[in-house]
Amino acid sequence: MVYATAFFITSNAQAHRQVAEYCAANDKPFAFNIAATWIIHTNYDDVMHSIEHADYVFCNEDEGSLMAEKQGFKAEDRLSAAKFVANYKKANGKRNRIAVITQGPLPIIVAEHQEGGEPKITEIPIPELDQNLVVDTNGAGDACVGGFLAGMARGLSVEDSIKEGIKLSAKIVCRHGCVFE
Repeated sequence: MVYATAFFITSNAQAHRQVAEYCAANDKPFAFNIAATWIIHTNYDDVMHSIEHADYVFCNEDEGSLMAEKQGFKAEDRLSAAKFVANYKKANGKRNRIAVITQGPLPIIVAEHQEGGEPKITEIPIPELDQNLVVDTNGAGDACVGGFLAGMARGLSVEDSIKEGIKLSAKIVCRHGCVFE
């Protein structure tokens, strides 16, 4: 599996395109994280190219809201954004695309493409966390993606992999900066 964020686009868009295209052509799972709203504004075509080649697409609530607006939906309609991303044209049709939108303490939206129909939608709640324990939310989304990808690599279901990501995020937000245990 190959994982890349849209930040890679801003440093070398051509290399990012080559990696995405290689993965699709060689049936290698490609996971793409939109990573920042400003990249959607400055490199929209590159973001959409990455989504076209991705098996997994991740974004947070701000990126999901902007993607919704770009498609003509209201910003708060992240569900429509997730459906759009899940059903966007795909270079490699051997796997269904899965779009994941994290929303802070709100449920994570998971949309999985279904051939010829509406995407399968799953909303996975975030367990309540004592707000007195939260010290730094930086890296929470990255931790969620990391936990998800680790779960998928271990053969867990999409839902169980998301839950692994949620558990890891809950640990990260209770620490200052990146800490390895």
